[in-house]
Amino acid sequence: MSKKIQKMDPRVVRTRQMLRDALVELIHERGYEKITVQDITNRATLNRATFYLHYRDKLDLLCQSSDEILNDLTESINLSFDRKEEFDFLSDQPHENFIHLFEQISENGKLYKVFLTEKNMPHFTSSMIEVLVDFISKGINSVEPNDKMLTIPREIAVRYYAYAFLGVIVWWLKMDMPYTPKYMATQLMRIAIKGPYVGNPFLN
Repeated sequence: MSKKIQKMDPRVVRTRQMLRDALVELIHERGYEKITVQDITNRATLNRATFYLHYRDKLDLLCQSSDEILNDLTESINLSFDRKEEFDFLSDQPHENFIHLFEQISENGKLYKVFLTEKNMPHFTSSMIEVLVDFISKGINSVEPNDKMLTIPREIAVRYYAYAFLGVIVWWLKMDMPYTPKYMATQLMRIAIKGPYVGNPFLN
């Protein structure tokens, strides 16, 4: 008999969200090292006993929050890969996965901005890179699975785009997301496929 997936109690979801929001706000204001569990519960208007029902300490809250948000991102951007839909990469339209990437980040913009730009948060950045590496690797594999048809080793191309995309994402967040997720998705796909030039500037 198949196991039923149990959904988390809405009250638990709300409590965890309040604690996560409080953590993000306080890291932005004071930095992670300077905040305490008491600070987090005061900001969330909850008591310490409630905090310890869900987390061991502030590091546990940080790690679980990071994992949850990145798991949500991975699930969102893998939707089209799982469906194996056909896509015209010459259409100059953004792939659904690219749109999901920026939409998911936009929906949790404050958290991503803090976790990717504040000091002493290397765990989240390195985990984010691995999500992007997997995302880009699947994308390149779906377009061209033959290594002999690539101009550089696949692993170099994947890492190059992963770090480039992360840099653009961090800039977008620091600028308070001045462009829509769809616009950002379009630009990243365009530069990944065609480069930044309308025509080849090296041809006379």
